Amino acid sequence: MLALTRPLGWTVAMLTLVLAGFSTGQEKKKAVEPPKKPTVMQRKLSHAQNVLAGLALNDFEKISSGADELTLCAKEASWQVLKTPKYELYSNDFLRSLESMKAAAKKKNVDAAALAYVDMTLTCVKCHQYVREEGIGSAPNLSPSGSTNRAAK
Repeated sequence: MLALTRPLGWTVAMLTLVLAGFSTGQEKKKAVEPPKKPTVMQRKLSHAQNVLAGLALNDFEKISSGADELTLCAKEASWQVLKTPKYELYSNDFLRSLESMKAAAKKKNVDAAALAYVDMTLTCVKCHQYVREEGIGSAPNLSPSGSTNRAAK
């Protein structure tokens, strides 16, 4: 290759290598945000979905572990958004449903576990409705990204 024996050829080749090095090493890297810790309600949803999967698969260990995780969520300070008797009633009903679910899983009684799951779900819906009516805010955003996609009323 005769072009590289000439000074202009060498200059072009070296300049190309230098620029290639700068373009890969000097690119601005986007700041990667660490993943946000899921909220207690996002975790609650995930654990409830695991319980449902356990019910569908007749996997009593999955039902029991999901109920245990839900119990831990309910005992977190961030769970207690209101200090009212009605809110406390809903929280206690939720915990009772989980205890029934765990007892049914231990007895390998999928029907009783499913009934406890339905009871738990209805308690969640009633409690979320109550929290919205009390003006605490809208229903918690359960999407992992935290974005909302609500239609205008």
